[in-house]
Amino acid sequence: MLSKKRILALFLTLIMVAALVAGCGQKSSQQSANSSSSKDKQLHLVFVSPLIGHPIWLVAKEGFDDAAKKYGFQGDWVGPQGIDANAMIQQIENAIASKADGIITMALNPEAFQPVLEKAQKAGIPVVLVNSDAPNAPRLAFIGTDEKNLGTIGAKEIIKKLNGTPAKVLTMQSTMDAKVANKMREAYEEELKKAPGTEILARESDNSDMMTAVQKFQNLLRTYPQTNVIIGVAAEVGPAAAKVVDEMGLKDKVNIIAIDDMKETLDYIRSGVIYGTLTQNFYRMGYQAAQLLVENIKEGKKPSQQVIDSGTIFVTKDNIDTYKEQMKKW
Repeated sequence: MLSKKRILALFLTLIMVAALVAGCGQKSSQQSANSSSSKDKQLHLVFVSPLIGHPIWLVAKEGFDDAAKKYGFQGDWVGPQGIDANAMIQQIENAIASKADGIITMALNPEAFQPVLEKAQKAGIPVVLVNSDAPNAPRLAFIGTDEKNLGTIGAKEIIKKLNGTPAKVLTMQSTMDAKVANKMREAYEEELKKAPGTEILARESDNSDMMTAVQKFQNLLRTYPQTNVIIGVAAEVGPAAAKVVDEMGLKDKVNIIAIDDMKETLDYIRSGVIYGTLTQNFYRMGYQAAQLLVENIKEGKKPSQQVIDSGTIFVTKDNIDTYKEQMKKW
């Protein structure tokens, strides 16, 4: 027969074993919860825009915001008010310092952006570039317009519209060192020069400022009264050119081919002052860039191609009411 002391000792041992088993079970449950929490935690993506409040980039923001609702991530929209590569690089530095899960941005100057993109890679942060690529820098993917395709389409539309009349051309872009704009303009010129009599009268820049563009067109159209084509490879160029052409009574003489689909551009197409505009799918740049990051971070999925053409649509009076739905169904 067991003594009272031995019974008490056995009872205390059983209590300790039960507590140890319970503790292990609790720890196991907690570890499982932590693992699940880590897997399902809300991602933090940062979109560093080159022009935070520009109407065209706000279309990319719409796509980015729609992706945030769909995939449940926290999305920060940051960037300078005016074109400023250094300010963008600083915003990317800030995103790296804040340990963002992913970054979307435009490589305004590929060489200048290379070091900070390499820094993001070392920090384990995937980056998707949009609108302007940095092919030598580490990035998950690039989504943007095929510049040569856009310029070629635009030039063919001009040749068709002029119907044998030689093109006398003015071009305008944001800055003369903007690589995307230069590639578009060069593609325009290459295709236009296939038509006899084509002459490029002037190439100008406006630093993405509408008033600067207006003032320059006032001077250019006085200096080159023979102008019959204006090509814009920056969003503000079309409306600026249209304002001056309309005020100078040149609506039926000068054919304006714009880029992007700002409200003012579309209004001038409806009124017949702008012949047409070439859209870049900024909605897709915002949405699909975020989608690629989420799939990569959560599933380890890599895009089937690293360079993705976001597509171009030539918008005139004929398709002005239907092209937006077409853009969302890429």
